[in-house]
Amino acid sequence: MPQWSAVTRSHVLAAIAEYDQLGSTEFLRRHGFRRAHSYMLWHNGQEYDSKAILGVAYLHATGRPATWDEFSGGKDGAAKVLRERGFDVVAQESVATPRSRKTAASKGKTAPAPTSVNVCPGCNMAVPASGVCDYCN
Repeated sequence: MPQWSAVTRSHVLAAIAEYDQLGSTEFLRRHGFRRAHSYMLWHNGQEYDSKAILGVAYLHATGRPATWDEFSGGKDGAAKVLRERGFDVVAQESVATPRSRKTAASKGKTAPAPTSVNVCPGCNMAVPASGVCDYCN
């Protein structure tokens, strides 16, 4: 089982930068992860696969990646570790993106209500759990 204490916020930010550079599909393929089913990491208004980001952050921290099968699931897994480092992680079923609202409406169903997210008054981006806007700072 990975020692998550080795992972710092800067390791997570390095994984996010790699994800942004490669794109979602290539990042997940390269590191052996699948799309997140339960929890998504939000950073600077972008959505990321929480387990994949943490797995690659572990690689940056230790030189060895944490693989998808080394994670415990749910709110006590990757979501907890990322939140402890000041990141916003939300349950997938509570995320209401424009695409999911359109799909739900087209099927005659009501889209789930969006979760409460603190928004920076300067740039209108989601503020992480640290309470400090990563964009405006």
